[in-house]
Amino acid sequence: MEKIAENKTRKGLRITLCILYLVQLMLCTFPYMQGEASDGNFYAYTVFDMLSYLGGDIPDTVAGASFQSYIIYYLVFLVIPIIGFFFCLFDKERNIKNIVSFFCSLAGIVSILLIVNYTISLGSVCALLLYLLSSSLSAISMLLRLSKN
Repeated sequence: MEKIAENKTRKGLRITLCILYLVQLMLCTFPYMQGEASDGNFYAYTVFDMLSYLGGDIPDTVAGASFQSYIIYYLVFLVIPIIGFFFCLFDKERNIKNIVSFFCSLAGIVSILLIVNYTISLGSVCALLLYLLSSSLSAISMLLRLSKN
């Protein structure tokens, strides 16, 4: 790809995308899924809670068996923001950061809708909204790079 020096607008968008990906990592500590256990109590799991059940038994829940099959996929919620952050941080002159950021945002949206789907909670709703915002910002940044002004 052709290297073009950053102007103020593209630099601001790149830094904003970096911050959005850091916030995405922070949202992994918020409840991502919720539901009701068989004893009538409600539960809410963060991404780190789900990853802590990787080698052990998940608590008795209504959908416990299906959660166990999806536990390994919760690594995606950590990997996607890390990839997007490092591409936005280190790629200052090329358009690869915008392309990777756009596809990371789409992958984040699809993963939330497919993995968390019906048990969506506060963290996953906020992550969805931020992924929508970052995908639109990366599309705007791609268009700004094409205009070269």
